Amino acid sequence: MIWPFRKKSDLEQRSGFSNMTQTYVDARRKTLQADGSAALSATVATAVGMWSRGFTMITPAPADLLTPDTMGAIGLDLCLRGESVWHIRVEGNVAKLLPVAYWDELGQGRYHLHIARVNTTETVRALEPEVLKLVINPAPSKPWRGRSPFTLMGLSPMLMAEIEAAVSGAMPMVGKGLLPMSANIPEEQQSKVLSGLRTGSLATVLSKQDFGHQTGGDRSELRRVELTPDLQKMDLNPATDGLHHRILSAAGIPPALVTEQGNAGAMREAYRLFALQTLEPMGRQLMPEFQAKLNVASLNLDAMMSADTAGRARSVGALVKAGVDLERAMKLVGWTE
Repeated sequence: MIWPFRKKSDLEQRSGFSNMTQTYVDARRKTLQADGSAALSATVATAVGMWSRGFTMITPAPADLLTPDTMGAIGLDLCLRGESVWHIRVEGNVAKLLPVAYWDELGQGRYHLHIARVNTTETVRALEPEVLKLVINPAPSKPWRGRSPFTLMGLSPMLMAEIEAAVSGAMPMVGKGLLPMSANIPEEQQSKVLSGLRTGSLATVLSKQDFGHQTGGDRSELRRVELTPDLQKMDLNPATDGLHHRILSAAGIPPALVTEQGNAGAMREAYRLFALQTLEPMGRQLMPEFQAKLNVASLNLDAMMSADTAGRARSVGALVKAGVDLERAMKLVGWTE
């Protein structure tokens, strides 16, 4: 028989969000610092932005489906993932290009495409003629998969992100220190002092023994100990500058294009180099897919290069001095209007 007045056993009390372990928090922090293919940093954002804006300036002919926003999205995908996949479909007698978030390639020209929607994902089975698949930097062992330029850089993007994370993690300790406080102070006054320091930049210890334990110093000596990290010993500026330049160069962007020195001549030359040695070869590499799937006849950089009026004028002058007819020289530099 159970005694009816027996006290119920205490229920186990658990804290909220018990699954939020430190491992989960660390993993979540890493996902905020990387998109799965590149460790994110300001340098990576600079390279991605240059690719996206550069592709926006590429003019396809005809340009029915490849609008500037679509070309910019293609440039962003190619920089971060090394490949960009779009579903070609007809809705209401109008052809459209829909970006594919991720896909399964089943072989023999068959695809499972997953198109992101608000609060859902649309899954489509498609054949190869319905899929625009753009790939750069494929490996010989997997020619159907593209590789981001950041994948080819090894640890450089990750090291840059880790340096930024280290500096960011050190900022909360800037200005903080250990302030000794005698244990003889009345408890009421201690609470007032602690409440004032809680929102400030000082921590407290209550005895010489605690002070010696926390600082490793002499227990007889009570003084403020600075807790601000000394980042000067790491000498980060030369390392970060070198990493910044190497990442941009590996992404096909001349570092002089984003230099802080403001050398206009060097920036103009870097601008031409980026257009002629990065964007134009990439456009030629993607041209067979554009032509086969969208019937694109050409990709040109006239809209991008037209901004370089001074350089074109110098080219015209040099050609005319070399004996080239003025009209032909104008056509050679792209001045046809």
